[in-house]
Amino acid sequence: MYTPQLLFGEVGSSTNTLTHEPFLERARLQREQEREGSARLALGAYVVARLVDKLLTLENDAEQLEGFRWQLEAVRRHVNELPGDAPETAHLAGVVSAVSADGQATSGLWMGLTAYAYFLEHEGRLEEALELLTLAARSQGSKTSTADFAAYALFAGRLNRLLARWEAASTCYTAASDAASGVDPVAVLRGRLGLGAVQRGRGNYPAARATAESVVREATELNLTDAKALAYADLGAVYNLQGLKLEALESYYQSFRLSHDPQQRMRTLGEVAIGLREIGALEAAQVAFQIVAESSASMHVRTNSLLELMDLESGNGNRVAFERCRAAADACASRMSPTTSVDYHYKLGIGLGRFEQLGRARDALTAALAMAEKHGLNAWYFKIEQALGELTKRPEHQPVEDAASHLSEAPAVRQMEVELREYAASAAG
Repeated sequence: MYTPQLLFGEVGSSTNTLTHEPFLERARLQREQEREGSARLALGAYVVARLVDKLLTLENDAEQLEGFRWQLEAVRRHVNELPGDAPETAHLAGVVSAVSADGQATSGLWMGLTAYAYFLEHEGRLEEALELLTLAARSQGSKTSTADFAAYALFAGRLNRLLARWEAASTCYTAASDAASGVDPVAVLRGRLGLGAVQRGRGNYPAARATAESVVREATELNLTDAKALAYADLGAVYNLQGLKLEALESYYQSFRLSHDPQQRMRTLGEVAIGLREIGALEAAQVAFQIVAESSASMHVRTNSLLELMDLESGNGNRVAFERCRAAADACASRMSPTTSVDYHYKLGIGLGRFEQLGRARDALTAALAMAEKHGLNAWYFKIEQALGELTKRPEHQPVEDAASHLSEAPAVRQMEVELREYAASAAG
């Protein structure tokens, strides 16, 4: 039988190691940035997580149960005082309302915790999402079905992979495939794609490509459209890393067209936009980035598109559009991952330099350099150093445009541009 302990115990998230430190770290950062409302939400998440911990470790003891009920009432009061218009407050309130005063874990509890974990992932808070997912799985415990176990494993695999915890991610993806074997072919294929993504993250591109290609074939044979869409997205990622730009673009676009999941569609369209820009199909790229930036995709996906739009607009010499994108990206700054934050300050510095705002440009690039050094992002470090060195030598401002390649004239690319404009028009209407 598959139980959450088999999964989360192996990846180092047992009851003995969950400290909920990511919530406290978020509270500290928000207070440093004078975002008191956000800091209170982070502390709210911390006390709710502690409450669930207490529930899951209760023994059959009247004194312990009485102490738990007192803690439950205190947490309810705390959550009731959180900002009522914040989506996170609704998640916290939902979790607390599902906590039973008799000390029993209910189905509403693990469902609420899982929904909250998805919300946190959507907001780019991966460490926190993993903490909540672990609590959800522990809450369900021996009542976990095979399908639920596979879903937990795939979710945990994705979070660990995004956090570059390769061994933990591999453990999760393997567990998902094994559990779903003979039960859910889509979950089996998703587990295999996850392992391929780990191979890709570790630089083994031939193995990652072979995995994605095999899943495309199998999903086609089984008529599993969503699995096929995911496989094409992974194939596009490998092709891109191997320098096969048109092949990557076509694979990403296939994924975009096939996918029924709105989040997956926007993630893939973001990759399509980047591919279009790289081959110099700038108008099509701009349309695609705009669609993603205005969508309901995750904060991470929307922010990346905003940063690319910001860079495009500065290259086009459009100061008003550049500032509009900058303001929108700045509103997400406190939730950016280290890499995204470095990218933001880099593109901000480059853009300001293009508009002859050299002092502000130097400040932005210096901030990017400090972040890259702090987080060990060496490739970024040298790129930013070079940009700083060139800043003082910048000639009179000229709009900088990406050079178009012959690939931008390919029939497939022209067709993409037509279809994307139609999509944007229908979305706006």
